Amino acid sequence: MSKIPNRKKLENRYKNNFYTHETVLNKLHETLKYDLESIGLHPTIKSRVKSFDSYFNKILRLLFKKNDYRKAVDIYDILGVRIVCPFLANLQTAENYVKQTYDVIQVECKGSEHSFREFGYRSTHFLIHVPEKILGQCHAVEPLICEIQLRTILQDAWAEVEHELIYKTDFSPFDEPMKRKLAALNANLTLSDTLFQEIRDYQRKLQAELDKRRESFMHKVHPSTVPALSIKKDFPFPEPNLKEDQASKDDGLKNKSVDDLLVDALIAHNTGEYEKAIVIYSSILKREFPENIKSIIHVHRGMAHFAQSHFKQALEDFSISLNLSPDNYRAFYYRGLAHEAEKDYQSALEDFNACIEINPYQFEPLYSRAELYILMEDYTKAMADCRQLLKIEPGSSKAKQLKNTLGGYKLSKK
Repeated sequence: MSKIPNRKKLENRYKNNFYTHETVLNKLHETLKYDLESIGLHPTIKSRVKSFDSYFNKILRLLFKKNDYRKAVDIYDILGVRIVCPFLANLQTAENYVKQTYDVIQVECKGSEHSFREFGYRSTHFLIHVPEKILGQCHAVEPLICEIQLRTILQDAWAEVEHELIYKTDFSPFDEPMKRKLAALNANLTLSDTLFQEIRDYQRKLQAELDKRRESFMHKVHPSTVPALSIKKDFPFPEPNLKEDQASKDDGLKNKSVDDLLVDALIAHNTGEYEKAIVIYSSILKREFPENIKSIIHVHRGMAHFAQSHFKQALEDFSISLNLSPDNYRAFYYRGLAHEAEKDYQSALEDFNACIEINPYQFEPLYSRAELYILMEDYTKAMADCRQLLKIEPGSSKAKQLKNTLGGYKLSKK
């Protein structure tokens, strides 16, 4: 005859240890949150001390499954933490952190045993020894083990629903239609996680190329901090040899998605293949888009023209961009730079003013306007812009140098 656990005795021991368990778990939760954020992750972290009813029922289930009822069962998930990340790639980072930081007893990939036709969503479970440092801070006498679960948001949603549908209701979907529904849900969630990760990877790649292009562009506009008050801006960009239209050479552009084309254009732009970039931007503009999207593409193409010193073509693209989207303050800024390159200082000033009026919290347009005021010998307004620059970026060496240089001159318009 099997031995029935003494529920009252177990409950008393559970209650006596509850405060320590809760204190240790809260400290571990806090440590995990701090460590994960320090490596660039911002997951949702959930933690719980297993309720006594769940603890006792699990003991009974495990005893029922064992062949030898004389042996006790061990419950290792009284302390539980769940780390929920937005993307699949975040899980790998979090897994590496757990493996490198904690004394891992066991790793289990839940759901890996299921075929694609079965329901059961994946998540990774670690059993770890709670660090002695945390135990000491919480005055815990005995060693403790904690289960750490790692899931994406969608994996966590599936686990919660699956728990309610199946485990809590003693429901087992023997009928094939129900099995197929659950398998379809599982497959859709798995696919969604994959697609979310692909979208995230694309966004990061696109943003990296945009940052490179902007950095390169601004370096040409402001190659260094202003060494003296007498600014001379000749935009000495070499005139390239014009190449023939490449559109006829690259029929493959028609078969590519806009996302892929945009990344290709930015890569060409960032590697100095401006004509190739312009051809791709032009190919994108032949497709149907909302006007605000076309406005952005015209800005990209205008910047490629600008990089080649084709200022008139750049002005045309920036002006089209503004016709499509009058509140595109970046187009105002870039058109102002093109006007300045063409020595049309009054038009440049009007565009810089329009840009700053729409969004007054930008460093580069203010800096460009301050330089322009110096070119126009309006030192008082240049100084006013310097003060605004230092409010936006108090530590900016560029703004400080410009302000210090201006400070030695009589602040008046000649």
